[in-house]
Amino acid sequence: MKQIVHYTVPKNVLSDGKSNAKTKKNHRPTRILYLAPAKQNDMDINLCPFSSEGCRKACLYTAGMGVYSNVQKARKNRTHYYLQDRFSFLMQTALEISHTAKSLQKINQPLAVRLNGTSDIPLVEQLTNSYGSQIPQNVVFYDYTKIPKKCGEYTLKSGHRYVVAFSLAEDNRENFEWFVGNKLAVGSAVFAVKKDQPLPEFYKGMPVVDGDSRDDLMLDIPKGTILGLRAKGRAIKDDSGFVIHI
Repeated sequence: MKQIVHYTVPKNVLSDGKSNAKTKKNHRPTRILYLAPAKQNDMDINLCPFSSEGCRKACLYTAGMGVYSNVQKARKNRTHYYLQDRFSFLMQTALEISHTAKSLQKINQPLAVRLNGTSDIPLVEQLTNSYGSQIPQNVVFYDYTKIPKKCGEYTLKSGHRYVVAFSLAEDNRENFEWFVGNKLAVGSAVFAVKKDQPLPEFYKGMPVVDGDSRDDLMLDIPKGTILGLRAKGRAIKDDSGFVIHI
């Protein structure tokens, strides 16, 4: 029997990029979706199926606004909404994106949308398969993933651009080095570097850029480049191998 979990329909499922310390530095107006990651929901459904132990322990769910219980509660509520009424959830998401994108079209501006802010599921594919024709073409989607076959850059069937960076973890180094080293995708890696310290220029022969400078940077750099991220939240104390010590 299907488990029923209480939720309320939120006024908005997407957050304005200006509400986040990193996305507010984006070169494009941004909307981002935050769900409860991995199995941090009451339905025991994994929203990060390729996450490693180190990734789960160091998850950004515990960084920034995510440290507050009310924020975590709202993310869990959105997750239960998505899991139990996907049709309405995706329709609301499409309406929110379209409303913002249409206003930006008038001033010839793009809208960047990241649907897997704290999850790793096929949200963009589900959304555009159902509502792609209703979403303006000035929308560009981007995400991070640990799913090898998902990383890279695509033109979706709806005509929208979708860029997906491959995230390094302690259990996917071989795949990471193959995809990013062969310039099939942009990569991302977390380094044990303090906020005021520079990141390495190269890692395993691949160039590293400052991924903390803005969240939409992956849309503007070539494949084969690593977005270097500084350890934050619980990741600062990581000893699993997920965080790179140099």
